[in-house]
Formats: sequence, structure tokens, C-alpha cells
Amino acid sequence: MRTPCVVAYLYATGVEVVFNINLGSLTVEVINEHGDTAFKTTVNAVANGTLPIDTSGWASGEYTLVIMDGQGGYLEGNFLIN
Repeated sequence: MRTPCVVAYLYATGVEVVFNINLGSLTVEVINEHGDTAFKTTVNAVANGTLPIDTSGWASGEYTLVIMDGQGGYLEGNFLIN
């Protein structure tokens, strides 16, 4: 079984994105259910690196986490805040 390149964990007050391999420069964005950007940053993703995202002040609803590289590749997933 292969280890995923990126894993995201949802906690009560945040999301933690874990990079399992070196991926270089990535844009990480979280978009709410209305299409508004709730969070956006650019990171240098290195093996065993993490990106914590504090969601404690965010409204309840569905969000989409989007991770994009400079070559047009992307990964996305949804999460729910109650």
C-alpha cells in the first residue's frame, strides 16, 4: 500500500494538512459553500511538513480544501463544520 502524498485531518477547531513527500510550492485554499475564500496561503511543502489551519471562528457549513501546484495539478476534498 502506498502512502498518500497529502493527508488532511479535521479537528474541533481546525484542519491540519500533512505533506508526506517533498512537493515544492503549493497554494492551499479553503472555499466556503458560497464560493468565498475562507483561507489561502502558499507553502513550500516538504516531507513531514504540516500546515495548521485555524477554523475556530468560521461559520457552520461545508468547505472545500483545494491544494494546487504550479503545473495545474490539484487535489480537493470537502469537510463540514457544525
